Amino acid sequence: MNQSTKEKLINSAIKVFSEKGFFNTKVSDIVGEAGVAQGTFYIYFKSKEEIFFEIVQMVVDQISNIIDKYTTYEDETRRVIKLFGREIFKVLYEYKEIAYIFFFQVICVGGEFQRIYFDVSQRIKDFYLKKLSKYPKSQLKAEILIGFGKRLVEFDMLAGNRTFTYIVSQFEDAVDLILGE
Repeated sequence: MNQSTKEKLINSAIKVFSEKGFFNTKVSDIVGEAGVAQGTFYIYFKSKEEIFFEIVQMVVDQISNIIDKYTTYEDETRRVIKLFGREIFKVLYEYKEIAYIFFFQVICVGGEFQRIYFDVSQRIKDFYLKKLSKYPKSQLKAEILIGFGKRLVEFDMLAGNRTFTYIVSQFEDAVDLILGE
C-alpha cells in the first residue's frame, strides 16, 4: 500500500521528534526525513506544533478507545482494571518517545497540550471511579491508581527505561494491594 504524503510526514515527524526532541526539531528536519519539499509540509500542517498536536491526538484517540472499551467491559473489577492498565501502558510504551516529549517538554508550555493531559487524566479517573464504586474509599483508591500509574510512566518507563513487563507487573501488584489481595 502506498503511504500518503500526510502519513509520511507524520511518521517522519515521530521519528525526528523522538531523536531530537520537540524544541530541537525543525520543519526542515521533518521534510528531510520524509523526502518531500518544505512547501509540501505546509499543505498539511501550519507548524511543527500542529503536526506534534496531531501525533499526540492519535495517541489520545487510542487511549480514549481503551477507556471506552473497558468502561462497558463486564468482568471482575480487579481483572478489568489490570487489562485496562496493560493496554494503556502498551500504547504509551509504543509511543514512548512521544510520551517523553509530551510529559517532559511540551506539557509545561500549557495551552492545548495541558488541556489534553487534564482531559485524559479526568477520563481515566472517571473510569476508575466507576469500576471502584462498590469499594470503600473508591475516590482515594482511584487517585492512588492514577498517581501510581503516572509515576510508573514518568519515572520507570520514560526516565528509568524499564521494560513493559516490569511496568505492567508493578501496576498489577498495586491493583492487588489497593483492592486487597
